[in-house]
Amino acid sequence: MTAAVALDTAPGAYPAYDFSRPAQLGRDSIRRLEASFESFARLWSSQLTAKIRVRTHLSLESVELVSYEEYAQTLPGTTAMVAGSFTDRDEPCVVQFGLDSALLWVVQMMGGRSTSLPEGRTFTPIELALIRNLMEGTFEHLAASMGTLLPGEPRFGGVHYNPQYLQVIAASAAVIVARYTMRLGDTQTVASIMLPASVVVDRLAASGADAAAARGAGHTRDQVHSTPLDITLRLAPITIAAGEVLSLAPGDLLRLPHPETTPYELMAGRTPIARATPGSRGSRLACTITTIHEETH
Repeated sequence: MTAAVALDTAPGAYPAYDFSRPAQLGRDSIRRLEASFESFARLWSSQLTAKIRVRTHLSLESVELVSYEEYAQTLPGTTAMVAGSFTDRDEPCVVQFGLDSALLWVVQMMGGRSTSLPEGRTFTPIELALIRNLMEGTFEHLAASMGTLLPGEPRFGGVHYNPQYLQVIAASAAVIVARYTMRLGDTQTVASIMLPASVVVDRLAASGADAAAARGAGHTRDQVHSTPLDITLRLAPITIAAGEVLSLAPGDLLRLPHPETTPYELMAGRTPIARATPGSRGSRLACTITTIHEETH
Protein backbone atom coordinates (compact mmCIF):
# COMPACT_ATOMS: atom_id res chain seq x y z
CA MET A 1 0.00 0.00 0.00
CA THR A 2 1.34 3.45 -0.89
CA ALA A 3 0.31 6.83 0.43
CA ALA A 4 0.61 10.24 -1.17
CA VAL A 5 1.25 13.36 0.90
CA ALA A 6 -0.70 16.47 -0.08
CA LEU A 7 1.68 19.44 -0.06
CA ASP A 8 -0.50 21.96 -1.83
CA THR A 9 -2.52 23.05 1.23
CA ALA A 10 -2.68 26.82 1.25
CA PRO A 11 -0.79 28.49 4.12
CA GLY A 12 -3.16 29.70 6.81
CA ALA A 13 -5.83 27.14 5.93
CA TYR A 14 -5.75 25.93 9.52
CA PRO A 15 -5.56 28.19 12.59
CA ALA A 16 -2.29 28.16 14.49
CA TYR A 17 -2.34 26.30 17.80
CA ASP A 18 -1.10 28.30 20.77
CA PHE A 19 0.90 25.89 22.94
CA SER A 20 1.31 28.54 25.62
CA ARG A 21 -2.46 28.49 26.10
CA PRO A 22 -3.62 24.90 25.53
CA ALA A 23 -6.85 25.23 27.52
CA GLN A 24 -9.75 25.89 25.19
CA LEU A 25 -13.51 25.81 25.45
CA GLY A 26 -15.51 23.38 23.33
CA ARG A 27 -18.06 24.57 20.82
CA ASP A 28 -21.00 23.46 22.95
CA SER A 29 -19.53 25.22 25.99
CA ILE A 30 -19.06 28.44 24.02
CA ARG A 31 -22.65 28.30 22.78
CA ARG A 32 -24.01 27.81 26.29
CA LEU A 33 -21.88 30.64 27.67
CA GLU A 34 -22.95 32.93 24.83
CA ALA A 35 -26.61 32.20 25.54
CA SER A 36 -26.10 32.95 29.24
CA PHE A 37 -24.17 36.17 28.61
CA GLU A 38 -26.77 37.35 26.06
CA SER A 39 -29.49 36.73 28.63
CA PHE A 40 -27.50 38.80 31.12
CA ALA A 41 -27.13 41.58 28.53
CA ARG A 42 -30.92 41.82 28.20
CA LEU A 43 -31.43 41.91 31.98
CA TRP A 44 -28.67 44.46 32.55
CA SER A 45 -29.97 46.66 29.72
CA SER A 46 -33.44 46.66 31.28
CA GLN A 47 -32.03 47.43 34.73
CA LEU A 48 -29.95 50.37 33.51
CA THR A 49 -32.79 51.74 31.40
CA ALA A 50 -35.12 51.70 34.42
CA LYS A 51 -32.56 53.08 36.90
CA ILE A 52 -30.86 55.83 34.92
CA ARG A 53 -33.80 56.69 32.63
CA VAL A 54 -31.67 56.50 29.49
CA ARG A 55 -32.38 53.87 26.89
CA THR A 56 -29.55 51.34 27.20
CA HIS A 57 -28.65 48.47 24.91
CA LEU A 58 -25.85 45.91 25.28
CA SER A 59 -24.58 43.70 22.46
CA LEU A 60 -22.39 40.68 23.17
CA GLU A 61 -19.24 40.88 21.05
CA SER A 62 -17.20 37.86 22.14
CA VAL A 63 -16.66 35.14 24.75
CA GLU A 64 -13.13 33.84 25.25
CA LEU A 65 -10.89 31.94 27.64
CA VAL A 66 -7.68 33.87 28.43
CA SER A 67 -5.35 34.49 31.34
CA TYR A 68 -6.15 37.33 33.71
CA GLU A 69 -2.98 39.10 32.61
CA GLU A 70 -4.10 39.05 28.98
CA TYR A 71 -7.53 40.35 30.01
CA ALA A 72 -6.06 43.16 32.12
CA GLN A 73 -3.79 44.28 29.29
CA THR A 74 -6.81 44.97 27.08
CA LEU A 75 -8.40 47.33 29.63
CA PRO A 76 -7.76 51.06 30.04
CA GLY A 77 -5.23 52.06 32.67
CA THR A 78 -8.06 53.49 34.77
CA THR A 79 -11.50 51.91 34.70
CA ALA A 80 -14.24 50.69 37.04
CA MET A 81 -13.84 47.03 38.03
CA VAL A 82 -16.55 45.93 40.44
CA ALA A 83 -15.55 42.70 42.16
CA GLY A 84 -18.15 40.18 43.26
CA SER A 85 -17.24 37.48 45.77
CA PHE A 86 -18.66 33.97 46.07
CA THR A 87 -19.30 32.15 49.33
CA ASP A 88 -16.46 29.73 50.14
CA ARG A 89 -14.50 30.81 47.05
CA ASP A 90 -11.40 33.00 46.89
CA GLU A 91 -11.70 33.98 43.23
CA PRO A 92 -13.99 36.91 42.43
CA CYS A 93 -15.97 37.73 39.33
CA VAL A 94 -15.66 41.22 37.85
CA VAL A 95 -18.08 43.56 36.10
CA GLN A 96 -16.00 46.14 34.23
CA PHE A 97 -17.13 49.39 32.62
CA GLY A 98 -15.78 52.86 31.95
CA LEU A 99 -15.64 55.45 34.73
CA ASP A 100 -17.22 57.95 32.33
CA SER A 101 -20.19 55.59 31.82
CA ALA A 102 -20.63 55.17 35.59
CA LEU A 103 -20.54 58.92 36.19
CA LEU A 104 -23.22 59.36 33.51
CA TRP A 105 -25.34 56.82 35.42
CA VAL A 106 -24.85 58.81 38.62
CA VAL A 107 -25.84 62.09 36.95
CA GLN A 108 -29.01 60.51 35.59
CA MET A 109 -29.90 58.81 38.91
CA MET A 110 -29.48 62.15 40.71
CA GLY A 111 -32.00 63.78 38.39
CA GLY A 112 -29.54 65.49 36.05
CA ARG A 113 -29.46 65.29 32.29
CA SER A 114 -26.43 64.67 30.13
CA THR A 115 -26.09 64.04 26.42
CA SER A 116 -22.40 63.07 26.52
CA LEU A 117 -20.07 61.05 28.71
CA PRO A 118 -18.41 63.09 31.47
CA GLU A 119 -14.67 62.94 32.07
CA GLY A 120 -13.72 59.77 33.97
CA ARG A 121 -12.49 59.98 37.57
CA THR A 122 -12.69 57.95 40.75
CA PHE A 123 -15.96 57.93 42.69
CA THR A 124 -16.86 60.09 45.68
CA PRO A 125 -18.44 58.28 48.68
CA ILE A 126 -21.95 59.24 47.54
CA GLU A 127 -21.27 58.15 43.97
CA LEU A 128 -19.79 54.89 45.25
CA ALA A 129 -22.94 54.21 47.31
CA LEU A 130 -25.11 54.71 44.22
CA ILE A 131 -22.89 52.47 42.09
CA ARG A 132 -22.90 49.81 44.81
CA ASN A 133 -26.69 49.82 44.94
CA LEU A 134 -26.82 49.49 41.17
CA MET A 135 -24.23 46.70 41.07
CA GLU A 136 -25.99 44.60 43.70
CA GLY A 137 -28.91 44.31 41.29
CA THR A 138 -26.49 43.62 38.42
CA PHE A 139 -24.95 40.70 40.31
CA GLU A 140 -28.45 39.29 40.89
CA HIS A 141 -29.03 39.38 37.12
CA LEU A 142 -25.66 37.74 36.48
CA ALA A 143 -26.49 34.88 38.85
CA ALA A 144 -29.94 34.44 37.29
CA SER A 145 -28.48 34.34 33.76
CA MET A 146 -25.62 31.95 34.51
CA GLY A 147 -27.75 29.61 36.65
CA THR A 148 -25.91 26.49 37.80
CA LEU A 149 -22.66 27.62 36.14
CA LEU A 150 -21.97 29.79 39.21
CA PRO A 151 -21.60 28.46 42.77
CA GLY A 152 -24.10 31.05 43.99
CA GLU A 153 -25.00 34.70 43.72
CA PRO A 154 -21.93 36.97 43.83
CA ARG A 155 -21.86 39.66 46.52
CA PHE A 156 -20.48 43.17 46.10
CA GLY A 157 -16.83 43.11 47.13
CA GLY A 158 -15.56 46.56 46.19
CA VAL A 159 -14.58 48.80 43.29
CA HIS A 160 -11.06 48.79 41.85
CA TYR A 161 -9.78 51.41 39.44
CA ASN A 162 -6.57 49.85 38.07
CA PRO A 163 -6.69 46.36 36.53
CA GLN A 164 -2.96 45.90 37.10
CA TYR A 165 -3.40 46.34 40.85
CA LEU A 166 -6.37 44.01 41.25
CA GLN A 167 -4.42 41.28 43.08
CA VAL A 168 -7.33 39.05 44.11
CA ILE A 169 -6.52 36.63 41.28
CA ALA A 170 -3.21 35.41 39.89
CA ALA A 171 -1.96 36.94 36.64
CA SER A 172 -1.67 33.50 35.02
CA ALA A 173 -5.09 32.30 36.20
CA ALA A 174 -7.49 31.37 33.39
CA VAL A 175 -10.61 33.53 33.16
CA ILE A 176 -13.69 33.58 30.96
CA VAL A 177 -14.30 37.03 29.50
CA ALA A 178 -17.47 38.32 27.84
CA ARG A 179 -17.10 41.65 26.05
CA TYR A 180 -20.01 43.98 25.29
CA THR A 181 -20.73 47.08 23.29
CA MET A 182 -22.90 49.36 25.44
CA ARG A 183 -25.06 52.08 23.93
CA LEU A 184 -26.35 54.75 26.32
CA GLY A 185 -28.73 56.93 24.39
CA ASP A 186 -26.59 58.39 21.61
CA THR A 187 -23.25 57.49 23.16
CA GLN A 188 -21.39 54.21 22.80
CA THR A 189 -18.90 52.60 25.15
CA VAL A 190 -17.73 49.13 26.17
CA ALA A 191 -18.07 46.80 29.15
CA SER A 192 -16.97 43.30 30.08
CA ILE A 193 -17.66 40.46 32.50
CA MET A 194 -14.85 38.31 33.90
CA LEU A 195 -15.50 34.95 35.53
CA PRO A 196 -12.73 32.74 36.96
CA ALA A 197 -12.47 29.61 34.81
CA SER A 198 -11.93 27.52 37.96
CA VAL A 199 -15.44 28.47 39.08
CA VAL A 200 -17.21 27.87 35.77
CA VAL A 201 -15.43 25.22 33.68
CA ASP A 202 -16.06 22.20 35.92
CA ARG A 203 -19.72 23.12 36.26
CA LEU A 204 -19.92 23.72 32.53
CA ALA A 205 -18.38 20.31 31.79
CA ALA A 206 -20.69 18.54 34.25
CA SER A 207 -23.82 20.17 32.90
CA GLY A 208 -22.67 19.56 29.33
CA ALA A 209 -22.07 15.87 30.04
CA ASP A 210 -25.50 15.55 31.65
CA ALA A 211 -27.15 17.32 28.75
CA ALA A 212 -25.25 15.22 26.21
CA ALA A 213 -26.26 12.00 27.99
CA ALA A 214 -29.89 13.06 28.14
CA ARG A 215 -29.81 14.23 24.54
CA GLY A 216 -28.08 11.00 23.45
CA ALA A 217 -30.61 8.79 25.21
CA GLY A 218 -33.53 10.79 23.87
CA HIS A 219 -32.06 10.83 20.36
CA THR A 220 -31.55 7.06 20.43
CA ARG A 221 -35.10 6.52 21.66
CA ASP A 222 -36.50 8.76 18.93
CA GLN A 223 -34.47 6.94 16.28
CA VAL A 224 -35.71 3.55 17.49
CA HIS A 225 -39.32 4.74 17.58
CA SER A 226 -39.13 6.15 14.05
CA THR A 227 -37.27 3.19 12.46
CA PRO A 228 -39.49 1.51 9.80
CA LEU A 229 -40.15 -2.22 10.24
CA ASP A 230 -41.69 -4.67 7.77
CA ILE A 231 -44.14 -6.96 9.55
CA THR A 232 -45.80 -10.06 8.13
CA LEU A 233 -48.46 -12.60 9.10
CA ARG A 234 -47.07 -16.13 9.02
CA LEU A 235 -48.92 -19.41 8.94
CA ALA A 236 -47.41 -22.60 10.32
CA PRO A 237 -44.74 -23.73 7.82
CA ILE A 238 -45.02 -26.85 5.69
CA THR A 239 -42.09 -29.06 4.76
CA ILE A 240 -42.00 -30.64 1.30
CA ALA A 241 -39.32 -32.28 -0.76
CA ALA A 242 -37.30 -30.36 -3.32
CA GLY A 243 -38.68 -32.55 -6.08
CA GLU A 244 -42.21 -31.54 -5.17
CA VAL A 245 -41.19 -27.88 -5.40
CA LEU A 246 -39.81 -28.44 -8.89
CA SER A 247 -43.00 -30.16 -9.99
CA LEU A 248 -45.39 -27.47 -8.73
CA ALA A 249 -47.76 -26.07 -11.35
CA PRO A 250 -50.67 -23.62 -11.40
CA GLY A 251 -53.76 -25.23 -9.88
CA ASP A 252 -51.86 -27.55 -7.49
CA LEU A 253 -53.22 -27.65 -3.96
CA LEU A 254 -50.97 -27.65 -0.89
CA ARG A 255 -52.43 -28.68 2.46
CA LEU A 256 -51.10 -26.37 5.18
CA PRO A 257 -50.71 -27.72 8.71
CA HIS A 258 -52.08 -24.48 10.24
CA PRO A 259 -55.41 -25.12 12.10
CA GLU A 260 -58.20 -22.86 10.91
CA THR A 261 -58.94 -21.60 14.45
CA THR A 262 -55.31 -20.85 15.39
CA PRO A 263 -54.14 -17.20 15.09
CA TYR A 264 -51.28 -16.41 12.75
CA GLU A 265 -47.84 -15.29 13.92
CA LEU A 266 -47.14 -11.58 13.46
CA MET A 267 -43.45 -11.30 12.56
CA ALA A 268 -40.95 -8.44 12.53
CA GLY A 269 -38.23 -9.90 10.34
CA ARG A 270 -37.64 -13.32 11.88
CA THR A 271 -38.84 -12.32 15.35
CA PRO A 272 -42.41 -13.18 16.41
CA ILE A 273 -43.94 -10.21 18.22
CA ALA A 274 -47.63 -11.10 18.51
CA ARG A 275 -50.46 -13.36 17.37
CA ALA A 276 -53.27 -12.10 15.17
CA THR A 277 -56.36 -13.30 13.31
CA PRO A 278 -56.90 -12.25 9.70
CA GLY A 279 -59.86 -10.16 8.62
CA SER A 280 -60.72 -7.18 6.47
CA ARG A 281 -61.47 -3.48 6.79
CA GLY A 282 -63.35 -2.13 3.85
CA SER A 283 -61.62 -3.26 0.68
CA ARG A 284 -58.32 -4.01 2.45
CA LEU A 285 -57.11 -7.05 4.33
CA ALA A 286 -56.43 -6.52 8.04
CA CYS A 287 -55.56 -8.45 11.17
CA THR A 288 -56.67 -8.25 14.79
CA ILE A 289 -54.01 -8.61 17.49
CA THR A 290 -54.99 -11.32 19.96
CA THR A 291 -51.89 -11.66 22.15
CA ILE A 292 -48.51 -9.90 22.53
CA HIS A 293 -45.38 -11.88 23.28
CA GLU A 294 -44.01 -10.71 26.63
CA GLU A 295 -40.38 -10.78 25.50
CA THR A 296 -41.10 -8.02 22.95
CA HIS A 297 -42.01 -5.50 25.68
